[in-house]
Amino acid sequence: MIEQLQPYRDAWRHTIEDEGGYCPVCARWGKIYGRSLNETMARSLIWLVSTPLENDWVDVPLKGPRWLVRSNQLPTLKWWGLVERCPADEKSKIKHSGLWRPTDLGYDFVRSAVRVPKKVFTYNDQVEAHSTETVSIDQCFNTHFDYQEVMNSHFARP
Repeated sequence: MIEQLQPYRDAWRHTIEDEGGYCPVCARWGKIYGRSLNETMARSLIWLVSTPLENDWVDVPLKGPRWLVRSNQLPTLKWWGLVERCPADEKSKIKHSGLWRPTDLGYDFVRSAVRVPKKVFTYNDQVEAHSTETVSIDQCFNTHFDYQEVMNSHFARP
């Protein structure tokens, strides 16, 4: 059965790696998007690193400044492994807890101890690939978020 689906999976993969398109089964749009680290993401990470943890986490919707919460850029840092979200309680009716914390890599990135890939390529909220080009945190302040760049990006294997 799985072997019979492979040609369709290959065709869909080609579609999402190229211009993108609508799935013939579910009619959902699919495309692999390239995202670059930008100033708002870097500022969000610096804020998170400098905010005291309570029970190992920060309640971002409650503690975060308005600019950070409105930008919704902090969650994207998970694609670089710079932050992690606290899993929601299984008994909870909410999807996410709103609790975040920096990872060790996130702390090191803010301290300029490491570089990370400049770009990640994502599909369905999962990282497909990383760029070979790397960036330091100070270089993020030269790059502002460009929605059109994200929407027009093409998947390019690093």
